[in-house]
Formats: sequence, structure tokens, C-alpha cells
Amino acid sequence: MKKMASFAALFLGLGLLASAQEHTPLSKKEMRHRGKAVHERLENKSPEEIATAHTERLDKALKLTDKQRKEVYAYNLNQAKKNKERGELEKQRRVARRKEIKSDRERFIKLLTPDQQKIMNEKYADRKGRRTEGRFRGKKDGERMKRKQIEEKPEMMEGSNS
Repeated sequence: MKKMASFAALFLGLGLLASAQEHTPLSKKEMRHRGKAVHERLENKSPEEIATAHTERLDKALKLTDKQRKEVYAYNLNQAKKNKERGELEKQRRVARRKEIKSDRERFIKLLTPDQQKIMNEKYADRKGRRTEGRFRGKKDGERMKRKQIEEKPEMMEGSNS
């Protein structure tokens, strides 16, 4: 009887330990996607909408006074405008860099003989094919896919293989 009670206590303890392990923290991959989801929610909103949302969230958490709410909104609006400008500048920089790389590549190709050009163009095409098999197929310079499009992409690819 004593052995049965000790076995029952042992299994009960193991069961509690196992159930405590069920809640696992987010993996790095899940954390990255969470950040992208936040980015996408804010991407298409105006700076005013973003500032309002941030201010409301802070007001709910911190119970701001009316004066603080106005000051926090002004601060958030300023930050949202700066972030929008930075995003546009980054997009322009990315497009300019791609154009620069393309022109450099064309200049390099002109230095080669026709046979060498053919070999290099095949290498570029092979490399580009491997790179565009994933997320950015069919996109223009500086354009990115939305999360919804990324999730739909594998389904489209499976349907075309049938």
C-alpha cells in the first residue's frame, strides 16, 4: 500500500511537471513574423492613425492625463512622420542601389567576349532563378510582398505543378 501511494505521488508529480512544460516561449522564427505583422499593420496607415493608436495604447496602460495625452500624441505624430520619411528614403535607396548594380553588371559584361558574355549571363540567370524561386518572384525593384501574398504563394506554386 505504501508503494502504491509513493507511485501515485510520483506519477502525479511527473504529470504536473509535464503540464507545466506545455507553455513554451515563441521561437525566433515566430518572433520575426510577429514583428512583420506589426510592420504590416502600420505600413498602410497615415502618421495620424499610427500616432492615435500608439497614444491610445499608452493611455490605456499608463492612465495619462489630458495634457499628457496631447503631448504624447504630438510626440507620436512626430515620430510616425519621421518613420514614414525614413521608410520612403530607404525604399528609394534600395531602388537606386539595384539600378547601380545592374549598370555595373552591364559595364562588366561589355568587357567580355561574346562567349564569355554568354557564360556570365547563364550564371546570372541561374543565380537569379534560385534567388527568385522564393518570396520575391514577379516583383518590381524596391517592391516587397505582403504577408498575405507570401502565404498564398506556395499554394499557387503547388497548383501550377499539377
